[in-house]
Amino acid sequence: MFDSEDLEVTISKLYQAHYLDVYKFLICFSGNRNDAEDLTQEVFIRVLNHLSHFNQQSSIKTWILSIAKHVAIDHYRKKKFVSIFKEGFFKK
Repeated sequence: MFDSEDLEVTISKLYQAHYLDVYKFLICFSGNRNDAEDLTQEVFIRVLNHLSHFNQQSSIKTWILSIAKHVAIDHYRKKKFVSIFKEGFFKK
């Protein structure tokens, strides 16, 4: 779909255009700037890895924010899973 130079330009433009919206969404979700920064990077890694699957049935912004939602949910599930083990599973 893209050669490596086109892909680099495309992802750079997407990042510049949508970084702030993704970051603000993830701050609202996580309540933590550090987590939001990490999660925002994860979102754009997934965008890069799945850009060839974007089917243009929605806007690119909607698609990216959908990825952000799934990254946030995955983060919540992981955090909840870890807290279960910290709070009781391994305590004597």
